[in-house]
Amino acid sequence: MKKASSKKQRAEPTAAGAKRGKGTSAIPKTSTSERIVRSAAHLFATLGFAHTSMPAIAKRSGITPGAIYRHFASKAELLIAVVRYALETLPTSVRMLEPAQIDASDLPEFAASYTSPGHKLIRQLSLEIHAAGSREQNVMKLLAKVNEEAAQATCRSIAAAQDAGQFSAALNPDFTARFFLVMIMGLSHMDTLEPQLIGDAAWHDFVLGRISALLECHPREQANAGANHNHATAVHNEAD
Repeated sequence: MKKASSKKQRAEPTAAGAKRGKGTSAIPKTSTSERIVRSAAHLFATLGFAHTSMPAIAKRSGITPGAIYRHFASKAELLIAVVRYALETLPTSVRMLEPAQIDASDLPEFAASYTSPGHKLIRQLSLEIHAAGSREQNVMKLLAKVNEEAAQATCRSIAAAQDAGQFSAALNPDFTARFFLVMIMGLSHMDTLEPQLIGDAAWHDFVLGRISALLECHPREQANAGANHNHATAVHNEAD
């Protein structure tokens, strides 16, 4: 996972990568590909994946319909790139799609950050990608790959924290990792189920505490997570 203080940008998947069978590999950071991803993010979130066409994304990006396929092989691949892009730009201290850098002590704050008003886009896109996956096989294959990578990476980070004495040794790291990801998906439904709790500080702290309890973090890790939240909130407020 990537810390908010870092200024480095990560790359998203590319059509070339997909043709090599690596749909979640990095894309070159060109202005055109970024415009496509930004345009797709807006359209997927406002119109929905099913009602957004590649020509519409191309038009909003200022390119021809055929040119978009030089950057992304399919709408499914573009959706994965959009989710990655949304995670990259969140005002939070954790980036879940950076498997090699996941720090288990950051997991409670990552979950609690989903209660922020600034995370509306990623909540919408999380729901959209799962809905699309239920209808389209190519989306489901990419989604399953990303989900499994995230689950395994999170599992490894929890196991490492157990070895370091930070988390309870009694936890099943694989089950805990998968349950954690299910909790994240549940929080993605807040805009429709509990919109009044979005941005509520007490709710944020409740989620932070419950996830910390799930992971059986030591008090020091919980305190650090709270400090990270305060810092991320301050940074986000300054940006606003």
